[in-house]
Amino acid sequence: MKIAVIGDLHYPALEDHFAFIEENRRVFYETFLDRFFSVPADLYVSIGDLTNFGRRDELDEIYSIIRKHGKPFKHVLGNHDLYAMPRSQVLTISGQERFHTLSTESAVLAFLDTAREQDYDDWGGTMDATQQYWLEAIIEETAERPLVVFGHHPVFSTTLHSEKDKRCIHPDVPILQLLSMKQGPGLYINGHNHANSLAARNDWTFLQLAAVLDEQAVRVIEITESFIAIDSVMIDDDELKGHAEQIGNAIPHFALKRNPVGDAAYFKYMMLLPGSSIVEKQKV
Repeated sequence: MKIAVIGDLHYPALEDHFAFIEENRRVFYETFLDRFFSVPADLYVSIGDLTNFGRRDELDEIYSIIRKHGKPFKHVLGNHDLYAMPRSQVLTISGQERFHTLSTESAVLAFLDTAREQDYDDWGGTMDATQQYWLEAIIEETAERPLVVFGHHPVFSTTLHSEKDKRCIHPDVPILQLLSMKQGPGLYINGHNHANSLAARNDWTFLQLAAVLDEQAVRVIEITESFIAIDSVMIDDDELKGHAEQIGNAIPHFALKRNPVGDAAYFKYMMLLPGSSIVEKQKV
């Protein structure tokens, strides 16, 4: 099984004073999503902040582009997706579920909701008791089957900047304790901090993705009987990058990273699964 994943997309609405980037927006998002959905995969995932403020027009417009491709698509909620409207309205427009699992022959995939609803002062992550009990049950049920978890916010003190205030799931939420109950390796994938990062904590690997306006890239997760491999598809297009910079410099609620790529931009990573014939875990 292959899963193509993108970081924070931040599709913006355009007020009158931002109308000058309308063509940049059209070309960038149509082109990038065409490249994204052209990557061979069984499932396509946005790790949250698909929109810049969660407005109705933002959601309608970005989903009109996404649905043209007719590919299986999952969107976990990010904090920006829930600023303008209540969660229930966003889920109705997107047609997505709040949190849920997808079980395949290769693995169990869990999609979290770590975003606060219409909280403009606290953009950090959280998980209510209902979701925590649900996740605990999923972890127990998977036993040694591979488990891949998608959440917008990182787990506290794992990936880059996740030890900072509002840059992670709040440390009072015992998600790391829950994940540690998993038998065998697991993979947790997040966005939010707009920086590539990879971290390991016991049997878990934590993968953090940069924002799409900063880095035009797709991560591809391949799951086999022997391993989970992470690869990168870099979209090296100067014209596309120019459109991204025009958008990122103009829109509110977003700031371009001057060095978003970092050392991990082109990494490949492999996690061995129980019973694997491959000798060792490797990073190249």
